[in-house]
Amino acid sequence: MDAIGITFGIGIASAMIAISAYFAWRQRLILHSLQFDNKASLEHRRYLVKQSWRRIFGSLVLLVLAGMLIGSLFLNYDPQQMSRDELRYVTVYTMTMLLLVLVILALAVFDFWATARHGVQQQKQLFREHQEMLEAELEEHRQRRQTEMN
Repeated sequence: MDAIGITFGIGIASAMIAISAYFAWRQRLILHSLQFDNKASLEHRRYLVKQSWRRIFGSLVLLVLAGMLIGSLFLNYDPQQMSRDELRYVTVYTMTMLLLVLVILALAVFDFWATARHGVQQQKQLFREHQEMLEAELEEHRQRRQTEMN
Protein backbone atom coordinates (compact mmCIF):
# COMPACT_ATOMS: atom_id res chain seq x y z
CA MET A 1 0.00 0.00 0.00
CA ASP A 2 1.32 3.47 -0.78
CA ALA A 3 2.20 6.11 1.83
CA ILE A 4 -0.85 8.26 1.07
CA GLY A 5 -3.19 5.32 1.60
CA ILE A 6 -1.52 4.40 4.89
CA THR A 7 -1.61 8.00 6.11
CA PHE A 8 -5.25 8.36 5.09
CA GLY A 9 -6.17 5.05 6.80
CA ILE A 10 -4.39 6.00 10.01
CA GLY A 11 -6.06 9.42 9.94
CA ILE A 12 -9.53 7.93 9.56
CA ALA A 13 -8.84 5.32 12.25
CA SER A 14 -7.53 8.03 14.61
CA ALA A 15 -10.67 10.10 14.03
CA MET A 16 -12.83 7.04 14.70
CA ILE A 17 -10.94 6.34 17.94
CA ALA A 18 -11.27 9.97 19.06
CA ILE A 19 -15.01 10.05 18.28
CA SER A 20 -15.54 6.73 20.02
CA ALA A 21 -13.66 7.83 23.14
CA TYR A 22 -15.45 11.19 23.29
CA PHE A 23 -18.95 9.73 23.03
CA ALA A 24 -18.20 6.93 25.49
CA TRP A 25 -16.86 9.53 27.94
CA ARG A 26 -19.97 11.74 27.49
CA GLN A 27 -22.31 8.81 28.08
CA ARG A 28 -20.42 7.81 31.22
CA LEU A 29 -20.85 11.38 32.49
CA ILE A 30 -24.59 11.14 31.82
CA LEU A 31 -24.83 7.81 33.64
CA HIS A 32 -22.89 9.25 36.56
CA SER A 33 -25.05 12.38 36.74
CA LEU A 34 -28.24 10.28 36.71
CA GLN A 35 -27.19 8.67 39.99
CA PHE A 36 -27.58 12.03 41.74
CA ASP A 37 -30.56 13.40 39.80
CA ASN A 38 -33.73 13.01 41.84
CA LYS A 39 -35.81 15.49 39.83
CA ALA A 40 -36.18 13.40 36.67
CA SER A 41 -39.05 10.95 36.44
CA LEU A 42 -38.35 7.23 36.56
CA GLU A 43 -39.42 6.87 32.91
CA HIS A 44 -37.09 9.64 31.75
CA ARG A 45 -34.19 8.24 33.79
CA ARG A 46 -34.79 4.77 32.32
CA TYR A 47 -34.78 6.25 28.81
CA LEU A 48 -31.51 8.09 29.44
CA VAL A 49 -29.84 4.99 30.94
CA LYS A 50 -30.86 2.83 27.97
CA GLN A 51 -29.76 5.55 25.53
CA SER A 52 -26.39 5.85 27.25
CA TRP A 53 -25.76 2.10 27.15
CA ARG A 54 -26.77 1.96 23.47
CA ARG A 55 -24.34 4.73 22.68
CA ILE A 56 -21.54 3.21 24.76
CA PHE A 57 -22.02 -0.06 22.86
CA GLY A 58 -21.94 1.86 19.57
CA SER A 59 -18.72 3.55 20.66
CA LEU A 60 -17.16 0.17 21.44
CA VAL A 61 -18.19 -1.20 18.03
CA LEU A 62 -16.69 1.91 16.40
CA LEU A 63 -13.48 1.36 18.38
CA VAL A 64 -13.29 -2.27 17.17
CA LEU A 65 -13.89 -1.09 13.60
CA ALA A 66 -11.07 1.45 13.94
CA GLY A 67 -8.77 -1.32 15.17
CA MET A 68 -9.71 -3.50 12.24
CA LEU A 69 -9.10 -0.59 9.88
CA ILE A 70 -5.59 -0.21 11.28
CA GLY A 71 -5.10 -3.97 10.97
CA SER A 72 -6.25 -3.89 7.37
CA LEU A 73 -3.33 -1.62 6.51
CA PHE A 74 -1.03 -4.61 7.01
CA LEU A 75 -2.97 -6.98 4.75
CA ASN A 76 -1.87 -7.89 1.26
CA TYR A 77 -4.61 -6.98 -1.22
CA ASP A 78 -2.97 -8.24 -4.40
CA PRO A 79 -4.94 -11.31 -5.55
CA GLN A 80 -2.15 -12.55 -7.83
CA GLN A 81 0.29 -12.80 -4.90
CA MET A 82 -2.11 -14.43 -2.42
CA SER A 83 -2.80 -18.08 -1.77
CA ARG A 84 -6.35 -19.34 -1.58
CA ASP A 85 -6.32 -19.27 2.24
CA GLU A 86 -4.96 -15.71 2.31
CA LEU A 87 -7.65 -14.61 -0.12
CA ARG A 88 -10.31 -16.23 2.05
CA TYR A 89 -8.89 -14.50 5.15
CA VAL A 90 -8.91 -11.07 3.50
CA THR A 91 -12.47 -11.67 2.28
CA VAL A 92 -13.71 -12.66 5.74
CA TYR A 93 -11.82 -9.74 7.31
CA THR A 94 -13.43 -7.27 4.91
CA MET A 95 -16.87 -8.80 5.37
CA THR A 96 -16.45 -8.50 9.16
CA MET A 97 -15.59 -4.83 8.79
CA LEU A 98 -18.68 -4.28 6.64
CA LEU A 99 -20.78 -6.16 9.19
CA LEU A 100 -19.51 -3.83 11.91
CA VAL A 101 -20.46 -0.83 9.77
CA LEU A 102 -23.93 -2.36 9.42
CA VAL A 103 -24.16 -2.82 13.20
CA ILE A 104 -23.19 0.82 13.75
CA LEU A 105 -25.84 1.97 11.25
CA ALA A 106 -28.47 -0.27 12.84
CA LEU A 107 -27.64 1.13 16.28
CA ALA A 108 -27.91 4.66 14.96
CA VAL A 109 -31.33 3.97 13.41
CA PHE A 110 -32.52 2.23 16.57
CA ASP A 111 -31.29 5.14 18.70
CA PHE A 112 -33.03 7.63 16.41
CA TRP A 113 -36.23 5.61 16.58
CA ALA A 114 -36.08 5.38 20.39
CA THR A 115 -35.42 9.12 20.65
CA ALA A 116 -38.37 9.93 18.38
CA ARG A 117 -40.65 7.58 20.32
CA HIS A 118 -39.59 9.14 23.61
CA GLY A 119 -40.16 12.61 22.18
CA VAL A 120 -43.70 11.69 21.12
CA GLN A 121 -44.39 10.27 24.59
CA GLN A 122 -43.07 13.45 26.22
CA GLN A 123 -45.21 15.57 23.90
CA LYS A 124 -48.32 13.54 24.81
CA GLN A 125 -47.50 13.92 28.50
CA LEU A 126 -47.15 17.70 28.11
CA PHE A 127 -50.45 17.80 26.25
CA ARG A 128 -52.19 15.85 29.06
CA GLU A 129 -50.72 18.17 31.69
CA HIS A 130 -51.82 21.21 29.70
CA GLN A 131 -55.35 19.79 29.36
CA GLU A 132 -55.49 19.15 33.12
CA MET A 133 -54.38 22.73 33.84
CA LEU A 134 -57.00 24.10 31.46
CA GLU A 135 -59.71 21.96 33.05
CA ALA A 136 -58.68 23.13 36.54
CA GLU A 137 -58.75 26.78 35.40
CA LEU A 138 -62.15 26.26 33.80
CA GLU A 139 -63.51 24.72 36.99
CA GLU A 140 -62.06 27.59 39.04
CA HIS A 141 -63.61 30.10 36.64
CA ARG A 142 -67.01 28.36 36.88
CA GLN A 143 -66.87 28.37 40.67
CA ARG A 144 -65.92 32.05 40.74
CA ARG A 145 -68.75 32.89 38.37
CA GLN A 146 -71.21 30.81 40.42
CA THR A 147 -70.11 32.70 43.55
CA GLU A 148 -70.53 36.08 41.84
CA MET A 149 -74.05 35.17 40.69
CA ASN A 150 -75.17 34.25 44.20
